[in-house]
Amino acid sequence: MARRRSGSPRVSHPDQFDLLEFPEPTAVLLTYSGRTVDLEAPDFGPFEIEDIARPLAYQCRFVGNTRAFFSVAQHCVLASHLAPEGYEYDALMHDSEEAFTGDWPTPWKARIGRDAIRAAIAPIKQALAKRFGFRYPEPKAVKLADQRALATELRDLCAPHRVNWQDLPPAAEAPIVPLGPEEAMANFLDRYRELKPNR
Repeated sequence: MARRRSGSPRVSHPDQFDLLEFPEPTAVLLTYSGRTVDLEAPDFGPFEIEDIARPLAYQCRFVGNTRAFFSVAQHCVLASHLAPEGYEYDALMHDSEEAFTGDWPTPWKARIGRDAIRAAIAPIKQALAKRFGFRYPEPKAVKLADQRALATELRDLCAPHRVNWQDLPPAAEAPIVPLGPEEAMANFLDRYRELKPNR
């Protein structure tokens, strides 16, 4: 164990690790609500859906390279509406790990390697699936809804571009109306309460 700093107060919050007790504190992520996540052995048992909704609502898609703010939370809600019956909840939760990893843009996934990123976030995704009851690994129907959401976002939110996205499925017919963070969070929570499985 790392030696504690002299005079530092011990954390008494039941959902927190004492970061000063960890040899490598960067392996522990501090959340907005004051909870902590051990990234190597995550446990989301005490977490509530707000711990997911808020960070997703405050993250912009495309690393902010959009003509209007458009959050990961709103992207997830859009995907849930584009998913086939029976997969709506899985689509809503498909990017839940990004509450703790950030949103990886598709070009970076291709550059770094999708398999490497997938392996790094697998413990987080598995723990979240266990806590919130969505399917893992991600079903193909959910991936298709995610890609349709991406196609819609490229059409409605991004600057004119010549990148070849012809492999994407058709975009949604309805145009996107971007929401601010607080409204996007409320929208995500409403959709969660509508779709969450009875457990």
